[in-house]
Amino acid sequence: MYRTLGCMLTIVICFFLFLFATELFWPEFNGSYSLGSNIYMLEWDGGGRVIVQGSNIRGNTCYGGSLLIPTYENQYDSIGNLAEYVIDAEADDYWIIAKTDNKLNHRRKYYIINKQHDIENLDSKVIIDRDIESFIDSCEFANKCQTNGIKIKW
Repeated sequence: MYRTLGCMLTIVICFFLFLFATELFWPEFNGSYSLGSNIYMLEWDGGGRVIVQGSNIRGNTCYGGSLLIPTYENQYDSIGNLAEYVIDAEADDYWIIAKTDNKLNHRRKYYIINKQHDIENLDSKVIIDRDIESFIDSCEFANKCQTNGIKIKW
């Protein structure tokens, strides 16, 4: 009886230690991908990824924040289903590039986030208005990346 109880208690303790370790060492296990400057790509409950300015962070794992890409206006369709979601995002010290897809119209969008300002301490609305550019044309996006010296590749 005590042996079984001891084994169950050991399993529970190991499970919680594992969860704690994932928050510190493997945030990707929890669907959190750091892009630098307090910006994260998260696996969203609605079946896609989003990019947020992190506000709910435990260890090295972000669990939520202010939505940057897609914006609230573009994320959902008229009945509340996820419409636009992030397919991929890459980052370096100065830039984040992202591409999204839309489930309704199947159009791809491309984004550039400028991290050269001190965006960690800014309001998300300021970041969206000042530091994020969006493109619906991949050639225009590629030209802007080249003009800005962005060498990030998918």
